[in-house]
Order: sequence, then C-alpha cells, then structure tokens
Amino acid sequence: MHMHIVPRYYVQSTEDHEFLRADGEGGVDYAPLIVNASPFTSPEAAADAVQDHCGGQGVVFRCYELEGS
Repeated sequence: MHMHIVPRYYVQSTEDHEFLRADGEGGVDYAPLIVNASPFTSPEAAADAVQDHCGGQGVVFRCYELEGS
C-alpha cells in the first residue's frame, strides 16, 4: 500500500466556535470538537461552507492526513 499526505480543510464558526460536520442526510450540523467534524477536500468548498453555513463568520483550518492508495 502506498501512503501519501493530502490536505483537508475544517470549518469552525467564529460565533459559537463549533465545527461543521455532515449530518448524514446531505446537510450539515455542528460539532464542538474538531475530531467529530467533517473535512472538506478543497479550500474553495470550505470557504463556500463558511458563507453558506456560518453566515461568513468562520475560519478554515488546513490539516494533513495520511491516505492510502
């Protein structure tokens, strides 16, 4: 198995400090801890989520994860 590092983007609301996560029904809800958040695969998608789900009041964190192929 080949492992490589890929960027992932997490969104946090600056109003209530909660992180976005997928709700399992095609929408989003909020989680208090980043370990329960759902990452976005592109910075553009994360920035759009800040506008769409945080009223423009959020920050995007870039983290890196190991991914196997």
